[in-house]
Amino acid sequence: MAEIKKGFGPPPEVTGYFDRKGLKPAFSHLDVWATEHAHAFTVAKATELSLVTTFRDSISKAIKAGKGFETWREEIRAELAAQGWAGPRMVSDPAGADPDRMVDFSRSNRLRTIFWGNMSSARAAGQWERAQRTKGAMPFLLYVRTTSADPRPEHLGWVGIILPVDDPFWATHFPPNGWLCHCSVRQVSRREKETLIATKRSDGVYYTDTAPPVVMRDWRNRRTGEISRIPDGIDPGWHGNPGRDRTKTLLDNLELRLGEAPERASTKALTDLWSDPFVALAPKVDGKTWLPAGVSPKLANELGGARSPVVSIEAGDVAARVERHGLDVEDFGVLPEMLRTGTVLPDPRGKASTRSILFKVDKTWWRAFVHRSAKGYLRVTSLHQRDEAAALAELARSGK
Repeated sequence: MAEIKKGFGPPPEVTGYFDRKGLKPAFSHLDVWATEHAHAFTVAKATELSLVTTFRDSISKAIKAGKGFETWREEIRAELAAQGWAGPRMVSDPAGADPDRMVDFSRSNRLRTIFWGNMSSARAAGQWERAQRTKGAMPFLLYVRTTSADPRPEHLGWVGIILPVDDPFWATHFPPNGWLCHCSVRQVSRREKETLIATKRSDGVYYTDTAPPVVMRDWRNRRTGEISRIPDGIDPGWHGNPGRDRTKTLLDNLELRLGEAPERASTKALTDLWSDPFVALAPKVDGKTWLPAGVSPKLANELGGARSPVVSIEAGDVAARVERHGLDVEDFGVLPEMLRTGTVLPDPRGKASTRSILFKVDKTWWRAFVHRSAKGYLRVTSLHQRDEAAALAELARSGK
């Protein structure tokens, strides 16, 4: 892989995606599956946290410095040797499901797989984030032919497809679409798309704006027993879109973990979460996505019948506030502390299942409404700035 010329750095979307991954030791690549890779860094057979950390930190530095594989390989080999991993060693499966295996992390082929997989997914995630931010001017993605000398026939069949950035096709077919796949996409404007559709290139590429039929197959993860539906032509584990997966599943199982964590710790975690650029993209993604807004045992107690003290907000509501009321996504970062320490007041319209919350940050007053749904979920239904006089008057009427 070529070095990036001095003076040019990788896009911040790429480094941000990689550096926000957590660490997950694993015996098999099947232990960290599909969309989970968008949140967790792992290396197969690296069952020690210190070893996983070494790989993650080393690749992170390589991404930021624009290092190629050969340079990184020599550096990581030196680090592995310092930790006693210079040659073959036996590794045991912590789950006891598979027999002990001999592994040599210093082997060039193994290192190439580790390097390529992480670099490729980070670049794909960064490209998807940029596409989301710029799709107003360039609303389409074009599937570009692989640079591989031995292309996969199925992948060649997708060359020339031009579809909207948010077309469901890209949820499963955003390159790379398999191990060592070198396909790519290019973002294009509406005018370029129309020009390409009307043109047949000399190399025989036909452009189309019609999504091809997708034939799915069942695939069973032998480690977990999970059955996944995977499109033909795509390797298991690569049937997602790293950037979209991070945005859509960033919150998986988060509600349970937040409900069990100390309230102050949960609030800090959520405040940090709202600074994640992939959360900022959630309002731009089609489909309903719930974003955690805060943790408030006080609200759960007042409203009664709540499933948990975790309060969420629908990404579509965030988008509406941004588009129609002049808020920035970053403004919603006020919610975690607001829901934890703000003043809870009765709903001015008299709804028993709703509460109003007032909170002051510096000189700005904010008001939010939280509603308990029929199924017991706590949802933020509105967030807006409040005139100070009106806020003080509301507090006075409530005797607070």
